[in-house]
Amino acid sequence: MTRKASQKETGFSVSSLDHISMAVPNLVKASALYREKFRCHVSDPLEVPEQGIRIAYVYLGNAKLELMEPFGDTSPIAKFIKNNPAGGLHHFCFTTPDVDAAAKSAKDEGMRILGEGSPKAGHHGRKLFFIHPKDTFGSLIEIEEAVSEKN
Repeated sequence: MTRKASQKETGFSVSSLDHISMAVPNLVKASALYREKFRCHVSDPLEVPEQGIRIAYVYLGNAKLELMEPFGDTSPIAKFIKNNPAGGLHHFCFTTPDVDAAAKSAKDEGMRILGEGSPKAGHHGRKLFFIHPKDTFGSLIEIEEAVSEKN
């Protein structure tokens, strides 16, 4: 079915699933599970103090599993772990070629952008933003700038 020329296109395009993020109470134990039980390649831990988390990535071919452990009193993940002591699915992340246009489109369509309301640089230098779960059927969604030659 083709779109009529008079219809306004809405939304924004996502190009891939980058990662699924799990909040975990113990990053060392979670990393060992994926490394030893599932024989996955797991990155070394990385501290992200501005977000109050330690992370490790489990590489799964065309996507990653991001394991996040809270640290510090201001970690937003600490509340999640308090409510879910065993850990659990926290968010999933899509990439888009134009994160600024995606944020504008999301806002124009009434979606709430968490934090300051606009994309910001993540620990890897690419811009990203989060869409409130109440606007996405209960799932926290991260939208991240796709990797390109300039990234």
